[in-house]
Amino acid sequence: MPRQDHKLYRILIAALAASAAWIGTAAAQDAHTLETHAGNIPAISGGAGYIHNVNGGVTSLEPQINPVLLVPFGSHVLLESRTSFSGFFQREDLTTGPFKGKVFKSVDYAQVDWLANTHLIASIGKYLLPFGLYNERLVPLWIRNLQDSPITAAIGTRSSGAGDGIMLRGTAIQSSAYSVQYSSYFSARSGINQLEAARTAGGDTSIYLTGLRLEAGVSYQRFLQQRNINSVATYISWQPRATPLDLKAEGDFSYNGRGYWIENAYRFEQLPIPPVFRKIQAVTRIQQFFPLHGGGNSLPTVSTTKVDFGLNYYFRDDLRFVSSYARNFSTQGNANVWNVGATYRFMFPLWPGRK
Repeated sequence: MPRQDHKLYRILIAALAASAAWIGTAAAQDAHTLETHAGNIPAISGGAGYIHNVNGGVTSLEPQINPVLLVPFGSHVLLESRTSFSGFFQREDLTTGPFKGKVFKSVDYAQVDWLANTHLIASIGKYLLPFGLYNERLVPLWIRNLQDSPITAAIGTRSSGAGDGIMLRGTAIQSSAYSVQYSSYFSARSGINQLEAARTAGGDTSIYLTGLRLEAGVSYQRFLQQRNINSVATYISWQPRATPLDLKAEGDFSYNGRGYWIENAYRFEQLPIPPVFRKIQAVTRIQQFFPLHGGGNSLPTVSTTKVDFGLNYYFRDDLRFVSSYARNFSTQGNANVWNVGATYRFMFPLWPGRK
């Protein structure tokens, strides 16, 4: 590891130690106040699920649980972390034999946030890279409409989807008609177990139009190790008030290739059909990727087109059945991809007597 990264780690460790000392003092002071805040208690959130995947005739079983720990200290400091326990099991000879595999454990992020005000939140530790729509917002299995990630999800998220360092974010401008948000970060290179990250710097900004419920944004990243490359993403997200539609689209560009994806999800809740069918959600996604300089780095090496169709059924807001079919087209061969499973969203306080 370069000497300057060692220096940065010493600074980060000192800052975390100082934050922990300050947090302990703040927590002791809060204990003597008469006022209580329902939101200022530790909680466990997250989700669990099981996905049965068949890709090109090869079956895999993928159970997983992703707990999120939230520990607030007063109303301005928050410790948050998400871990993943995911199993991956395939037949011994891919299509025949008993299922074999293992359970993988990882720390997706572990950070301390200081909420100065609506214009500035400073985070230190391991954080998710704010690049495009997918990495920060749609990765959890209980949030994503389709369980397979977009082809271009690897752009802007090397090497682990997370950064080790500092991130600043907040709302730059806010009015009743629109708001503008920003984020900027620097990450050191790390090969430490569960803290893997690449040396990168970048940021993201978007504008949200309140009346239209439309967001449009752009992300930029500079990869600062090995080959220094730039990555850019542009995206939109639209959820109109008049209809239960969720439309998202993103275009990504990097040294290894360029591509796009467009996803549309529609809930049947307003259709004149029996109530039991109004809990269905239909999803479609089309995506294409075109390699540059040979592709690689978790991206296809040939031009690829993929079309996805999904049907999800919401038993409750926190419990749903998920299913999808996709057709993958490329010069390396076409393949069908099937997914079926269930996801569950949970949240409960780590404090006696609270809900």
